[in-house]
Amino acid sequence: MRQLLASMVLSVTVLLSMPADSAAQDARVAASNTSGASTVNLAFSKDGHRLREIQSVSSVTPGNFWSVRAITYDATKGSMIHSFNFEPDAWFFSATSDGRSAIISINRDRQDAQVHLLMVDMDTGKTEVIPSKWFDPEDDKPYSEISADGRLVSAYTESNLKDGQVVTLYDWPTKRLVAKQLMGYPAGGISWGGVTADGKIEFLNNRSGGDVVDPQTGRVLLSVGPRAQRSLDGSWVVDFPNLLYGDAPRKVLIKNGMNGRVVGKLDVQIKDEEEKGKWAWARGAFCGTTGSFVAATKDTVQVFALPSGKKVAEFPAATWQDVRALKTDPTVTVACSSNARRVAIRSGAMLTLHALN
Repeated sequence: MRQLLASMVLSVTVLLSMPADSAAQDARVAASNTSGASTVNLAFSKDGHRLREIQSVSSVTPGNFWSVRAITYDATKGSMIHSFNFEPDAWFFSATSDGRSAIISINRDRQDAQVHLLMVDMDTGKTEVIPSKWFDPEDDKPYSEISADGRLVSAYTESNLKDGQVVTLYDWPTKRLVAKQLMGYPAGGISWGGVTADGKIEFLNNRSGGDVVDPQTGRVLLSVGPRAQRSLDGSWVVDFPNLLYGDAPRKVLIKNGMNGRVVGKLDVQIKDEEEKGKWAWARGAFCGTTGSFVAATKDTVQVFALPSGKKVAEFPAATWQDVRALKTDPTVTVACSSNARRVAIRSGAMLTLHALN
């Protein structure tokens, strides 16, 4: 297969421990080939037996293109099942909630090749080209997203100044047009748009956040911050602080995902601007539709109940943190199984699996 090349098998070891202060058994998955890689997606399969990771990988040769690596693990054993490397100049855009299907851009930055988007099965490596006719032919960097269940795929363009930002939804199995909505350009920043996990349309900006709109009517349902996360069924939004606004509250707000009404906040103490900065760049993961949410900063991983915001679990940093990564890339990425029984944490070269009680 041209688009996918089987990568060199990585050596994997599993270490088990039972820290006295942890509510979970920890399995450490240590992969040898993490140099130049950063995790852009981490997700459990629907049954929680597999963990799928997608990494963005920089080239060891200056001036060469970035690539994408996809790895699938056995989440019950901590062992690797398989790994794929994409050809150079591949970019990850979006994935289903279980990480099984993902949208990958090929040749996005090459001047000597045609850019195209692929729908990739991360278990088999099978690919299907997303129709180019869904995008404006003048747009040399087409962008696409997929809904949590894989049924809807969006095409985004902003090359037409008259229309502004345009998001079009298609039913992926039939390739039938479902909805189309337009939005004016925001003042500055980087903008994009696409389908939400639950099948709505969103227009976002890295500075100001954006709006979630009804696909059929275009009515704005709610506004969110630039790093907000919305649950798979659209019930809740966890909105992290926006540092571009000096008066942003030192809170992580919980909002009704259907109308944007603030219903609470996460049970965390943000005492100063430095702490607010950590939470502004936090990452999180919903545990399916159970009402549990995992939030991760560079030195904390905690589990909260929604909508109350009550903290129900915390994982000691010693069980998951790669301290060497604090100097290079302190980003911590998390995943949670749909039944809220397992949590995965990626910190630098360390990937750990935790079982919630």
